[in-house]
Amino acid sequence: MSNTGPCRTGGLLSAILVIVTVLGLLTMPAEAQGIPGLFSQKSGTESAQAGDAIGQSGAAPQESADAAMDGDAGAGAGVLQTIDEFADEAVEARDVLKSIVTEIPTIHDAMLATLRSHGGERGLGWINAALVDILIAVAFGLVANFLLARWGRRQFGAWSRADVYTRADKIIYLYARALLMFVGVGLFFAVSAAVYLLIGTGIDAANDTALVVVGVIAVFLTLRVIWLNVLAPDAESHRLVALSTNEARGLYRVLLVGSGISLTAVAFCLWMEQLGLSPGLQKVALIGASGLSMIILSGIAIGYRNVIARLIRGKDGAEAPRWRRLLAGCWHFIAIAYFVIAWGISAVRILLDLPDATGLVGAPLQVLLGGAIAYGVLILIIDKLLLPRLDTADAEAKIIEDIQRAEESEGAQDMEGTLAQAHAEASEREALRSPFRALLDRGAAILVVFTALDFLASMWGVPLAGSGSLIGSFVEVLLVVFLSYMAYEAVKILIDRQIAKEAPADKDEEAEVGGTGESRIATLLPIFRNFLLITIVVIAAMVVLSELGVNIAPLFAGAGVVGLAVGFGAQTLIRDIFSGAFYLIDDAFRKGEYIDIGSAKGVVEKISIRSMQLRHHRGALTTIPFGEIQQVENFSRDWAVMKLAFRVTYDTDVDKMRKIIKNFGKELLEDEYYGPMFLAPLKSQGILSMEDSAMIARVKFTTKPGKQFELRKVVYAGLRDLFEKNGIKFAHRQVTVRVAGTNEEDEAEPSPAAKAAAGAAAAGMIDEAEAGEGDGANDQI
Repeated sequence: MSNTGPCRTGGLLSAILVIVTVLGLLTMPAEAQGIPGLFSQKSGTESAQAGDAIGQSGAAPQESADAAMDGDAGAGAGVLQTIDEFADEAVEARDVLKSIVTEIPTIHDAMLATLRSHGGERGLGWINAALVDILIAVAFGLVANFLLARWGRRQFGAWSRADVYTRADKIIYLYARALLMFVGVGLFFAVSAAVYLLIGTGIDAANDTALVVVGVIAVFLTLRVIWLNVLAPDAESHRLVALSTNEARGLYRVLLVGSGISLTAVAFCLWMEQLGLSPGLQKVALIGASGLSMIILSGIAIGYRNVIARLIRGKDGAEAPRWRRLLAGCWHFIAIAYFVIAWGISAVRILLDLPDATGLVGAPLQVLLGGAIAYGVLILIIDKLLLPRLDTADAEAKIIEDIQRAEESEGAQDMEGTLAQAHAEASEREALRSPFRALLDRGAAILVVFTALDFLASMWGVPLAGSGSLIGSFVEVLLVVFLSYMAYEAVKILIDRQIAKEAPADKDEEAEVGGTGESRIATLLPIFRNFLLITIVVIAAMVVLSELGVNIAPLFAGAGVVGLAVGFGAQTLIRDIFSGAFYLIDDAFRKGEYIDIGSAKGVVEKISIRSMQLRHHRGALTTIPFGEIQQVENFSRDWAVMKLAFRVTYDTDVDKMRKIIKNFGKELLEDEYYGPMFLAPLKSQGILSMEDSAMIARVKFTTKPGKQFELRKVVYAGLRDLFEKNGIKFAHRQVTVRVAGTNEEDEAEPSPAAKAAAGAAAAGMIDEAEAGEGDGANDQI
């Protein structure tokens, strides 16, 4: 398996980034379908109660005839209230921003005053001392992290072998390396904190500053671990994303630098909060940090738009589905629009002190990373627990051992042949599992996508699960649909594979009529498959209706009544269905067999619940309901007897002809190609009849169904050559007419009228003979 085999995972998970950004705004709760709901802190229940209160107050003086309109009035009032809330919040956000802007000229003085107050007698001198202590503590932490990483490379260096080719092995190596690096980050934080506690000044502000600096550096190292193992710029053999080494290294550096800049801005905001600076100034700092993240992510989207577009298109490239190509062409526009909108909403939420104010800009990136990690775990479960791969090096080694033991017992060994055979057997075994593995991969991808959507919605403060949104109310429905889809595909794959296994390897082109059809199980499996698939769809539909609150009990009762009515009104249809079932149970015919039912004949091409289709050997297709079949004559079962007649002259040595035919039959039986087709050898049946100008001889042989026509050509051609070689002549079809003259002993010249009459009589006799032979040939078919 090549290194780019698993890269489809990268394309799929890259597409999640764009999908979640679009759907994140479409999954608002029922009370948040408009933009105002993004800023409102009220729940759907509160809005509904407010709407009901307004509706009740408006409906109180109305008569009973107007009571039906109360719900509509309440809904309209609820919309008006939402618009009014939005207007109030917009005005409030504007006022807050104005008040903060007036404080901007005093930021410098306010910060100096705050920092000087935390230093006491030292004034601002505590800052330099704290920075020195922090640098020493961070240096010790980084050294501890470096030593652990160096030890880990020595201990687990064998895991990074370049000959790994399965995605599970690659994921295990990357996850193990990431785990070790996460331990190093934890060690860094612990050592840095311990060192600072030993050498720190003890000032609360200095301690808060050290906590912020060490914590932000630990977060930066954590992001470095994630980017390093997702992109694997230093391990090309283990890279799962379809990127070149230069692309992986460039994207890794850009993301690392962008993460560092964004974290520095966030650290400044946290530091201000810890030191107790003005809340207004903290809001300005948070809005600025969020805007900086928006600019960085937008720049990365523009700079690497072609690279990500290639990942979205996948390995098919220009041949990818249209939706992939469209998404690849415009994904960066969608991403930039999301970043700008998210930054604007974050700014408003920050100004109004609303929940879920921060982290919206980088939420898709967090969801993407989480989805990649979760997808990798699911792939490991699939490849290691559910469907272990059968084409790995260990599996091939076991096959080689089995082959070598068999060869030792036979006294022959061929190492190159053994390796090739083991590789072929392992690949064949894995190929049998590949459809189910692909199905489980799709299922894992679907689970990751929907989980990612729920996490993104939760970051926006509108979780799908348990919410009052339209999509949220269908979570259970989506789960049922997902399970039904998996069951549907699994049944389809399993039965289709069995049908392909039962089908003949290649079609016999020489079998004109009556060739061997498919096996009985291959004939019944398509009908059984359709029955199972319909059952799955019906059960899924019933469960979905039940989840939506529909009472399905009356549906069953109604179905019984309708079924009874249909039973009386469609007796012919029921007769066809039951007749077909019993014909199939009796194994009267199979798909691919040539049958004659009296009114039609041909090869069984398709079998449905109520009818079948026969393809005549001349091309016509006939559909026959099972209920109209009275008898079935099958030409494709067990054997076929072919009888061939030919004309020889009266001077033919019949005994010599019999011996020639017998010897020719033995030669055909010994032939490598034609011999296996015979079930009984070619035999002479002697002289069948004697006509005016020839003796009618006949031969017969028994063959496998459908092979009689191919052998008929060989027998005719062989007899012609043998008879010509041994002086046996075929009798030509002719009629001798003698016309009586005046003198019986003399040859008299007949008159023209007599010649014409004799010619007409001869032509009639020849036509009758040819018509008789034609009817006989048709009877054989």
